[in-house]
Amino acid sequence: MYLLTVIEEVYCMQQWLFIRTLLGHVPLLVKLLLAVISSGIIAGACVHSLEPDKFTTWFDGIWWAFITVSTVGYGDFVPESTIARVLAIVLIFVGVGFMTLLVTSFAGAAVSINQSTKEGTISFIGEGHLIIIGWNEKSRHAVENIQKAKPHLKIVLIDETLSEVPKNYKNIHFVKGNSSEDAILKQANIALASSVLITAKHQGSEFTADARSILTTLAVKGQNPDIYTTVEILTKEQLENARRAGADKCVESTSLTGAVLTSNLLHHETSDVVNELLDYDRKNLIVLSPVKDEQIGQPFLSIVTVYYQKGFLLIGLKRSEQIILHPHASLFLEPKDELITIKPNKAT
Repeated sequence: MYLLTVIEEVYCMQQWLFIRTLLGHVPLLVKLLLAVISSGIIAGACVHSLEPDKFTTWFDGIWWAFITVSTVGYGDFVPESTIARVLAIVLIFVGVGFMTLLVTSFAGAAVSINQSTKEGTISFIGEGHLIIIGWNEKSRHAVENIQKAKPHLKIVLIDETLSEVPKNYKNIHFVKGNSSEDAILKQANIALASSVLITAKHQGSEFTADARSILTTLAVKGQNPDIYTTVEILTKEQLENARRAGADKCVESTSLTGAVLTSNLLHHETSDVVNELLDYDRKNLIVLSPVKDEQIGQPFLSIVTVYYQKGFLLIGLKRSEQIILHPHASLFLEPKDELITIKPNKAT
């Protein structure tokens, strides 16, 4: 008998420890909500039992209890007996206390979440979003153009220098941290993102900036090998390393900037034209379309007029990785060619 008693006590203790452990994992807001609901139901059931003539149904009692707990106090149900009023006093101290804690906890949690979102410590929940790594003038310009073209597209910004999310930008979720760390990329939900833009960090040498971009590319492709990745590279020598790391498109920004500056310096009469073509709104007019079956084997000149009559200006073609602008009129089209056209500008 003594052994059975000990076993029962041990079993009860284990059960109690299990319940305490389980409750320890329940969030505070859930505990408070359960406390408010429980106190309301218990008090409502008790007042119905104490004054069945006044509180004719269980729900009348529960209704009165929750109206009392919420401090609304409609006065449609009022206890009359002393014991019922004592119950009401207890309910006011206990239930209203729980309700106050619940409301303040909700408010505190909302403020905390809002502050954490600003500071970049909240994970992004969504898919099909665009991730931009690094905050600078180029990424700021990219965000503005993206929001102009696709205002509903969600953008996740990863940066370790910002103290909080950039102001005056909508649909941006900020993640603070080192973009080459797996935890930070997971926080940006890299697995469900559609594409990534990695901008160069202009601190230190150009070699260091490129090495950082390549390391980030490796980390991104390690998390999501299929994601389309555009990487800004500062030195021509690192272009091949960026491609080996998995970059789908490398942009040598220093070379591009140098070409624009040289054009402005040496060709004053055409520099404005080049600048217009490099403008995002103009580049958005450029369209690549595959060659149709009936066009295969035809000379380039034979389809120029056809496209022009449709409102498209045919300026060249893409063959494999080669871009051929203004090709010879007799160049014959091949099956995998893509035609480069400029579509009509609706703004004109």
